[in-house]
Amino acid sequence: MSENNKIDIELLEQIYDCSTTCILDENFAIIESNENFNKLSGYSESEVSGISLLQLKHQDQSNSVYDFLIRTLEKGEIWKGELQFSHKTKHLIWLDTTIKPILLNHQKKRYIGTFIDISPRKVLIDNLKQRAHRQGLIAILGQISLNNIPIQDLLEQTLSVVCGSLNINIGVIQEIAVDGEKALVRASYNTAILQPGETVLNIINNNILEYTLHSDRPVICESLENEKRFNTPDEYLQENASSAICILIGDKKYPFGIFTLLSDKPKDLNIDEIHFLQSVCNILAEAINRKNMEQALRHEQELSRNYLDVAEVVFIVLDTKGNILLANRYAASILGYSQESLAGMNFINAFIPEEYQKTVFTNFKKMINKEKTQNNLVDIHGNVTPVINRQNNLRHIRWRSSALLSDNGDVNAILSSGEDITDILAHEKEQKHLEKQLHQAQKVEAIGMLAGGIAHDFNNILASILGFSELAFETLNSDDTKLHKYLTQIQNSGIKARDIIAQLQSINLQDDSAEKAILLPSLLKGTLQMLRSALPSSIDMQLNINNDVPAVKINAPRFNQMIMHILTNSRNALNGKGSIEINLKTEELSETCCTACNSSFNGRYVVLSIHDNGPGINSNIFPEIFSNKTKNTNAGLPFISHVIHNTHGHLLISESHLSTNTNAPGTCIKLLFEIVDESSIEEKQKKDEIDFSAIYNKHIMIVDDENSVASYMGELFRGAGFNATVFCDSAEALESFKNNPDSYDLIVSDQTMPVITGDILASQMLELKPELPVIICTGHSDLLDKEKAEDLQIKALLAKPVDSAELLHTVVNLLTEKK
Repeated sequence: MSENNKIDIELLEQIYDCSTTCILDENFAIIESNENFNKLSGYSESEVSGISLLQLKHQDQSNSVYDFLIRTLEKGEIWKGELQFSHKTKHLIWLDTTIKPILLNHQKKRYIGTFIDISPRKVLIDNLKQRAHRQGLIAILGQISLNNIPIQDLLEQTLSVVCGSLNINIGVIQEIAVDGEKALVRASYNTAILQPGETVLNIINNNILEYTLHSDRPVICESLENEKRFNTPDEYLQENASSAICILIGDKKYPFGIFTLLSDKPKDLNIDEIHFLQSVCNILAEAINRKNMEQALRHEQELSRNYLDVAEVVFIVLDTKGNILLANRYAASILGYSQESLAGMNFINAFIPEEYQKTVFTNFKKMINKEKTQNNLVDIHGNVTPVINRQNNLRHIRWRSSALLSDNGDVNAILSSGEDITDILAHEKEQKHLEKQLHQAQKVEAIGMLAGGIAHDFNNILASILGFSELAFETLNSDDTKLHKYLTQIQNSGIKARDIIAQLQSINLQDDSAEKAILLPSLLKGTLQMLRSALPSSIDMQLNINNDVPAVKINAPRFNQMIMHILTNSRNALNGKGSIEINLKTEELSETCCTACNSSFNGRYVVLSIHDNGPGINSNIFPEIFSNKTKNTNAGLPFISHVIHNTHGHLLISESHLSTNTNAPGTCIKLLFEIVDESSIEEKQKKDEIDFSAIYNKHIMIVDDENSVASYMGELFRGAGFNATVFCDSAEALESFKNNPDSYDLIVSDQTMPVITGDILASQMLELKPELPVIICTGHSDLLDKEKAEDLQIKALLAKPVDSAELLHTVVNLLTEKK
């Protein structure tokens, strides 16, 4: 067995041990189970062996689930679902189950099952359902209590609902007499002895009723027989009750009665059940204590206030002048005051922005006068009103309002509930900002595609212009200085056009090509030449570029993007007028801290600084900027930090005065580039030395659909001592190669051609002659990149317009390299 197989087997064994798994035979009986499965089921391995899944099924689960499971597995499909197992101790286990057929050629059919215990989750869900159900019951009972239902009917319905919800078999509501010594049974549920309107219980010292009257919370007794805190009335015991729960209806000072639940088995209550019982008794107390309106009103107000404070909704009640009568806790937190301080404040004058106050007041008066108006406080942007809180923060509230009427039908107050949607509006604004950015990115992508197409056509034109001008130089009589001057001007203009096209192509957000050793002065000058037109003429740009700085490693398109981001930020900061100073030099730095990564560093770096005389930048926002939390004009800085740190460089940002303007703080951004090891460059140059003795009269095929480019290359190679054959039709070139592949020593081909593209042409030729060197020239680097070229065994990929010297150098290298 190989080492890899051993590792795989060990890995599978660890996976098996970590999971909860068993193996089933063709009859779905367990033939093997791991330790986790045995712990889950409660059985040992020997006990569970041979047991069918159906034998482990809990009685609550339908057989149809197992029937469907078996049908699915017999069809060879994987079954996933939830099973209910019965633990060895008979309690229910919920399992998230996956059973899969094991296909083995030389053995009987087997199945592997994996199980995840989801019983706690099921219990949680069940508790949540019960809580929601009880909350619904509370709401229903509350609504019923307000509908003038007879008290006796309310008591009986409430008792039935509570006993059913808590799974209690006996319930009693007892009304306490005025003297506090007797308790009359007003309503009962499933009782034999305790009869409504007949049974009277004595409230005597040290019995459960007297104990409940003085208790601040429900009295729970799990064993009446062993209870030592109080005595139990004989009537409770005659109902064959072994446990009891008593809770007071009303407050201790003015109680109405006692809600008693009896059970023939121990019963404990969780916190939700206690809250449920308390809520039910509160509802009963509100309905029953109507005899004492002052008490009932105070209790109702307190209960309502609690509900309002729990809800994350702004509730305010305004009088007819707009003064605040009532505000809930959430409203107080939004407005920045305590609930007590808000009382009496004029809401419109204190919290509505001045420009909206007139409209708000007009709509408010319409509601007071019961004129036809929309169901909101003010109709601004739908039903959203801005408010300014005590901290001078602007919040946006979506309001719903209704009039509170007096007995004679007049409006005496306005109740308004509001939802704070400030964060929602901010999210919507952010969403629009992201959509705008996406649209801008799509426009840039479209421009890039257009620029690529234009660049391809221009590169072909420039290739022939530059190429033939170079050939003309070689044949030019040295005495003809005038013609030499003309050709020099043509060549210089062509080179300038080539550089502009290269810069245009380099502005490509998708360019992830590797960093190369680059001399920054020429790259920076070309980039600034491209971007200068994007700055208004009222912004003065000063350049101090040291042309002798050493090479650095950087991806040229990424470099262009960094410069574009920084100049865009400077332009926005200057607001169309000011100065920008750009310096490029080598500096020796010590104990310097990077603004982006906060690392301390030393060493010699090539430093590019861009300094404007704008309003400066607050250093306190750097942590947010470099964690991508802000969305402002400095949003390009995280990208710049990412690029510069990928090259092992650093970023320095500071506020400093520019010499041209000492009044404005100014912002200085320094990009620090790591210097390339010069010894490695010299070593590479030594390796690139060429032996020209072995290349004379080698046969080169040139393929380019542009006749001028192909002709120029043919002349170039013939003049250098090669035998060159030129094709403007890639199909003809392929046919010629197929007829005599050994006659060609090297292929130079364009990439973008009709009929057969360069990469396909190279692939078909290499099938016939695998050792053939192939060079592809392209003006579209996104159509064929270096990685794809290497996969196709293409030896070199050159960008158009190709420099004659570079092309000859590459050809000679390929023809003379050692096999």
